[in-house]
Amino acid sequence: MFIRAAEENGTIIPLTRHLFELIIRDAKGWEVSAPFHLGVNIAAAHLQQPSFITDVLRLWVALDHDFCLVLEITERSLVEDTALAAEKLNALHEKGCQVAVDDFGTGYCSLSLLQNLPVDYLKIDKSFIDTLTSAGADTPILDTIVALSQQLGLATIAEGISTAHQAEWLQANSVPYVQGYFYARPMPAPAFFQWYTEQRAHTPQVP
Repeated sequence: MFIRAAEENGTIIPLTRHLFELIIRDAKGWEVSAPFHLGVNIAAAHLQQPSFITDVLRLWVALDHDFCLVLEITERSLVEDTALAAEKLNALHEKGCQVAVDDFGTGYCSLSLLQNLPVDYLKIDKSFIDTLTSAGADTPILDTIVALSQQLGLATIAEGISTAHQAEWLQANSVPYVQGYFYARPMPAPAFFQWYTEQRAHTPQVP
């Protein structure tokens, strides 16, 4: 509700810029293992702004080189002005930023866009993950999204994981990235970095 209101009254762009400043402040000095994926949500109005590329690059260059900046963009943002979106996202992709289509499957994204835009990830909406209720449950749409992403060479990120069964199914079906309350709830930046440091300490490092 808050984000929708900010989009409607025209404050979403200054709020996003403020978010970028907070990220720069909070992540300064973090020691992370590369690639440390940092996802930021991008509003349709911001994507269309002339300052969009400059705003993103200011954040990108302020981050340590071990960070991988992922721009999370909804399907609606991509179809409102496809040519402009392609131009800006390609420019940022060439600089090293990555792109994720957020809440995939809930909008109206033409499949041709996935071939013509520099998309790296599809984020599977929580509504499809919720269909993983038990072993043997019928999940035709989820199966199709996972198969489509694999055929297009895109990585998938599953949203809203809340049970061990969901996590096991996704791992068995080669979904490489997951997020949700099963792993951790949202937390302030200092608390997150402490949690991340503890998790990394207990995870074997690949040479």
